Amino acid sequence: MVAKSMKRLLAVLCLLLFVLSCGFANAYSATIELPGRESKTIDVNLNEGDEVSGRITLVGNTINFSISDPDSRIILSYTLNEPIDFQFTAAKTGKYYLFLQNLFSDDIKFVTLNYNVQHYIFGFPQEYILLFAIVGFALIGVVVFIALSPKP
Repeated sequence: MVAKSMKRLLAVLCLLLFVLSCGFANAYSATIELPGRESKTIDVNLNEGDEVSGRITLVGNTINFSISDPDSRIILSYTLNEPIDFQFTAAKTGKYYLFLQNLFSDDIKFVTLNYNVQHYIFGFPQEYILLFAIVGFALIGVVVFIALSPKP
């Protein structure tokens, strides 16, 4: 009876840890229509130490692309007429803004924007923490199972 209760408790704890550890991975991919003389802003909530990497591709001629931090300081700025890769690490927690500007043309531009956010917990990528937690709980489960198994 006790062994069955312990197994259920362990299963619930494992499920809870899994759900809490997963969090939300930020990945974004879209093709954006950018009319002439207009701009678009995309905001991203980041934690300090998060790493963002992405690629932006343009169909049409030149647009401006920039990224600002929560203090409204521009941390990256590009004038695009060919695909570029970008990468930065969030210096502080807050909302970062990605600006796409087609201010100097009347033509519609099509922009493909892809980015991924890598979260870190205690200096390790989020996926590693989840892996350590699963392995740790599996080992605890094996030890509990062996301890509660009937002895011959």
